[in-house]
Formats: sequence, structure tokens, C-alpha cells
Amino acid sequence: MLSSYCLLLFFFVSQPFPALAQTSLTVAAAADLTDLETPLATAFRSEHPKTSVIWVTEASGVLSQQIQNGAPYDVFLSANESFVGKLASSGKVVPSSVVVYATGRLGVLWKDGKSHPISDLTQKWVRYLALPNPKLAPYGAAAVQALQHAGLWSKLQNQIVYAENVRQTLQIFKSGNADAVITSASLLQGRHPDFIPDSWHQPIRQEAAVVASSAHRQAAREFLDFLKSASGQAVFARFGFGHP
Repeated sequence: MLSSYCLLLFFFVSQPFPALAQTSLTVAAAADLTDLETPLATAFRSEHPKTSVIWVTEASGVLSQQIQNGAPYDVFLSANESFVGKLASSGKVVPSSVVVYATGRLGVLWKDGKSHPISDLTQKWVRYLALPNPKLAPYGAAAVQALQHAGLWSKLQNQIVYAENVRQTLQIFKSGNADAVITSASLLQGRHPDFIPDSWHQPIRQEAAVVASSAHRQAAREFLDFLKSASGQAVFARFGFGHP
């Protein structure tokens, strides 16, 4: 009788324990967050081990349209507050969840790898300037405002090469199809960019919200809380973002 009990006990003890219940959040993120995806996910997972993050990265305007059309995301991290505001008005994101999580900065790279005054964009050796599409990417709209502020926009319009988002804009420059690029400073870490003064354009306030159709609203709110926390803000600061 005892040996039968011991065998039964051994059977149960030797079986693997059930895996911890997992929640997977699908986060639609603006393209300027590309390099932050791994450090943000790692830092969040260390505090919330039962929740993992899957990233979908695109221009804020593209992601906004996808959410408007019912894309199955849990969280929207926009590079522009206006896109989140419109989605909140139409009920596509939860209005009470909206937060500003960071402020973006513009950086300039030149093909010779050196530092230049912004006025050098009118030099003959700058044949093409790569910019994010201002209709889709907030950094593109801010870049246009900055060039207008500097009195350069009318001189450069015919030299602009547009890309859909900040990441593709940098790729155009790296491929040699542009002699200078203005894009998100977060993608230029380690490249020693020239920074454009924040006062030259409207603030790039980056807003986030829980998508209304999410089946994981609690976990999504926890993710937004993490972005605003000291550990989340430390990651943003490391990549050149300003505090919200």
C-alpha cells in the first residue's frame, strides 16, 4: 500500500509544472522607436514576466489608419499626438488611457560625416535632402517647419526626397541617394548628428493609448504605466528623447 502511494506521489512530483500564463501585447509603434524596441521590451518584461511584447513598426499615420480600420493591436505608440486624439474622438482608442510618453528631436546627417550649419543645405554639393513624408510622419512635418523657420524651405523644395517614415528616410541617405537627411535623432545615436533646435518647430509630443478593441486592456495599461516610469524613461533618455 505504501509503495503504491510513493509511486503515485513520484508520478505527480516528476511531472513538469504548468507554464506560467502568458499575455502577448501587440504594440503598434512609430518608426522612430525602432532602436528602442528590444531595450523597452526587456525592461518591461523584467517587471512583468508574464507579459511579452510583439512590435509592429510603421509611420504613425499608417498605423493610425490601420487602427481606424480595425487592426488587432493592443497599444498604439504614436510620434504625434494628433493621431491619437483623432482615434480617441472616434472611439478607436480608450480616451482615459491617453498619455504623453516622450518628446522627439530632429537630427541632421551629412554625407561627409562632418558637422555643418543648417544653411549648408543650399550648397551645390547637397543635391538631394531626405525627409520623412510630412503627411504621414510627424518628424517630416517638424522638419518642414524647421526649414521654413531657417528661411530655407523655398530654396530646397525641388531637392527633397520623401520616405514614408523616419527609418526609411535614413535608409535613403545610407544608400547614397541623398546627400543629407533630417530625421528622428533617436535613429542617429552614435553617428554624431547636428541637432535642430526644438524652438524651430512645434513640439513632437509622442502620445500613446490603449486600443479600444484590445482583449488585454489591463496589461496594455501596465505597459503605458511602465513607459512613464523611471525605468521606461531611462530607456527613452538613452536614445535622445526628451521627458514628457
